[in-house]
Amino acid sequence: MNILYLCDEYPPGPHGGIGTYVQLIARQMVKLGHKVTVAGLYSRGYGGADEFEDNGVKVFRYRWGIDGRWFENRQSLSVRIVNRVLLDAGITQQDIKKSLAIYQEKLEHIVASGQIDIIEMPDYIDYIRFCSSYMPFPELSVPVVVKLNGSITYFSAEAGKQVAPHVLKMEQHILTSAAAVSSASAYTAAKSASYLSYSKFIKVLYNGIDTNIAIESNAAHNDKQVVFTGSLVQKKGVFQLAKAWNIVIKEIPDARLLVLGKGVIGKVASFLHDYAKGTVTFKGHVNKDELYTCLAHSAVAVFPSYAEAFALAPLEAMACGIAVINSNRTSGPELIDDGINGLLVDPDDVEQLASAIINLLNEPEKRQQLALAGNEKVKQCFDIDIVARQTLQFYQEVLANG
Repeated sequence: MNILYLCDEYPPGPHGGIGTYVQLIARQMVKLGHKVTVAGLYSRGYGGADEFEDNGVKVFRYRWGIDGRWFENRQSLSVRIVNRVLLDAGITQQDIKKSLAIYQEKLEHIVASGQIDIIEMPDYIDYIRFCSSYMPFPELSVPVVVKLNGSITYFSAEAGKQVAPHVLKMEQHILTSAAAVSSASAYTAAKSASYLSYSKFIKVLYNGIDTNIAIESNAAHNDKQVVFTGSLVQKKGVFQLAKAWNIVIKEIPDARLLVLGKGVIGKVASFLHDYAKGTVTFKGHVNKDELYTCLAHSAVAVFPSYAEAFALAPLEAMACGIAVINSNRTSGPELIDDGINGLLVDPDDVEQLASAIINLLNEPEKRQQLALAGNEKVKQCFDIDIVARQTLQFYQEVLANG
């Protein structure tokens, strides 16, 4: 089968869960003998190569018309000012319109030259967040399936925020134009259907990870170390974790918290009491090898998130063989069976979160039991090979019914 994935954040480069998922499944489809191409329309300043090959996956990065290396320092004051001027003047909107038309032509060329059978795209398309009015994603000449990984509408509604009408309309158009829709979790399927007024069947296909993680053994295991991985933002629950950590340290003074992820460290640290600050280490963003080493040599991983479409981080921790405390919100209960292969907590309940951490640090046998069961579940349910084969079957059903 010849497959085209649309992705505006394919690694290397800034990316979230969608970029991680697309890279994993694209590589696995190649391993299974399929021809895979990835293409995306990248917003201003993304940088990186325009064209490259990644483990047999052919990757194309198409750009907005107004772009260049100067824009790559996205956080600099001068770049932010220019981007704001372009946005307010309506120039960005015009640029996106022209770029979309060119993008459509490029995609149709890939479809024709690569004899593409099916296209998969996410519900989140990056250009939409920059639009000031309705600008639908272009129609394509082969069947397109949409994978729900969390649209702008979804995350806005989950946070209790209003979404602009034109954004809602564009994201609805993506779903109604699709030959079929799948979702990274049952929770996301149900909520997205409600928020986007989509009434057709949605196939649940969990995202997967490579569960055969090679761990470096040069670091000593610390049975008092807790680790958090993720962005340092409210929706990831890291502020709640900081509050809970104050309680943990009172009970277990030699406990240590390792925080891995990008964000404003000072904001997280502001929730820590003075006696707890010295027990927390912020390492910022780390590469995968270091991430897996930190996970494997910790005792417990904690993810008290408020909003996820599908959380890869807890699965990575389970694959690394440590006990996981996860949020009971959104897709959490689909990943972990509470008390069997991990623990689920309410991120709003700081006392419950602290108690879960304290109990696992104080009960090594329970911790090991959860770790082993968690590792078994991730390999049985979320291995990327299993997910890829399920996804292929879904593609074949879509094509057969088309």
